[in-house]
Amino acid sequence: MKRALYLLLLIFVLVGCKSSRIVDQVQIIHAMGYDWKNGTYTGTAIYPTFKQGPMTKPDILTTESSTTYDLIPRLSSKSALPIEEGQMRLVLFGKAFAKKGITEIVHSLARNNKVGSHLQLAVAKGDAEELLRITAKTTLSDTLYLSNLVEQNIREMNLPNTNLHIFLYNYFGKGRDPFLPYFEKKGNFVKLEGLALFKDGHYVGRIDLRQSFLVKMLLDETKNGVYQLPISKEKQKGRVLLENLYATSKYSLKKGKKPVIDIRIHIRASIRDYPIWLDLPNKESFALIRHQMEKQLNKDISKLIRQFQTKEIDPLGIGDFVRSYTRHWNEKSFYKQYKKLTIRPHVKVDIVQTGIGE
Repeated sequence: MKRALYLLLLIFVLVGCKSSRIVDQVQIIHAMGYDWKNGTYTGTAIYPTFKQGPMTKPDILTTESSTTYDLIPRLSSKSALPIEEGQMRLVLFGKAFAKKGITEIVHSLARNNKVGSHLQLAVAKGDAEELLRITAKTTLSDTLYLSNLVEQNIREMNLPNTNLHIFLYNYFGKGRDPFLPYFEKKGNFVKLEGLALFKDGHYVGRIDLRQSFLVKMLLDETKNGVYQLPISKEKQKGRVLLENLYATSKYSLKKGKKPVIDIRIHIRASIRDYPIWLDLPNKESFALIRHQMEKQLNKDISKLIRQFQTKEIDPLGIGDFVRSYTRHWNEKSFYKQYKKLTIRPHVKVDIVQTGIGE
């Protein structure tokens, strides 16, 4: 008898804790855009409208406000169904909004228990609203197109790992600065074009996808990604496409009046494409091309790091690395010296295969 009563009580508690929302009775936001236009904040939401069975169609809601705090409530006032943020996969900031600062939105997202830490954040070259409208028109039924595009490029191509959790870590962490995927309008399509760079929550510049590969490689152990390099032999010039199979980076610090940071990068890669005149099976040609690759990668990495130093941003977390080896490390003091800090890359390339023909 007692056992039966216990089971009934347990069922009652479980049923009472359940909070169900019927999918076609709520407005499930999959992506949200924020813009700053003509002195006003604009919020844009893309959501699926359910037709017959699994068929969906992307739709748009948009609103304006003098603050960012009530954009979601204002969207709700335009919706016949309750707004549901729990399935949101992407927040897209227009460039003007990102320049003004994204701190308020990021803090709000961090406090929102409905939003997962794997939420993607990104920046649009123009207006976020324009890019979301293009997506809604061209992807037919895929409301998750932009977030899937980001995740696919993290897994398979040149984009370093990024999401809300990583952004917050880089934003609040000492000795590092955050970055986000950067989108541009290309005709009637939206294309991923690299990384947006931030300082104190404000957009300060961008790098392209080619440079994004270098950032991905410099941050940690890396799989996947492609990189195009110039090569030459005697009077012939061309380009090879390097496909990264596995890369590691290791930092070391030499202390002193003029500290030096050495970064040793080891790349195991295959050559996906190369000029017809390049005789790779030949040992001399093979050694020459590998040397040229290492030299060019050292040059490109040095140029990228100088670019970061000039802008006084630290997406590689150089300051955090130095902090881990320095007692009583001071952030302000370090970044006064950061622009003149000597950072030397040392690249080693192992070409493990050159194609099925070889």
